[in-house]
Amino acid sequence: MSGDLLRETERATIITLKANAPLLAIVAKASIEPNAENPEWPFTRLDGTQAIPQGRGCTTRSDVTFMVHSFAKPRYVDDDPKKRAIETARDHCARINSAVVDALHNHRYTVAGVVYKLSVRSSRLMQDGAERDAYHGVANILARAQRG
Repeated sequence: MSGDLLRETERATIITLKANAPLLAIVAKASIEPNAENPEWPFTRLDGTQAIPQGRGCTTRSDVTFMVHSFAKPRYVDDDPKKRAIETARDHCARINSAVVDALHNHRYTVAGVVYKLSVRSSRLMQDGAERDAYHGVANILARAQRG
């Protein structure tokens, strides 16, 4: 295990998101931190993880910041884009981003002997730069992780 708890925090957060029923009602479990290069929409992924170690020895502590990105396109009747949209990409992405925030904000849990206290510092919603018909949400997270 590393002293900065960076990867441990990422793994614990992914476990938490994949176990969150409200998020799973919107995003398939396989689309939360997907392994595929071209994941199925909608999807979420972690990015930009940075750790600042705070302690050493038997009490390893670290402040870990990262972003959870959410991506969504419009939803259509019977998943047919030729039919009318039942939810815009912006609204769809906002629901996913809000579910991520609700799953992580002021959440405390323990995984493999490490205690995590998470807080959402900010979140945003914007049109996705790569896909014109998609929206992109970002939740900025601070995790205080401590082992020992």
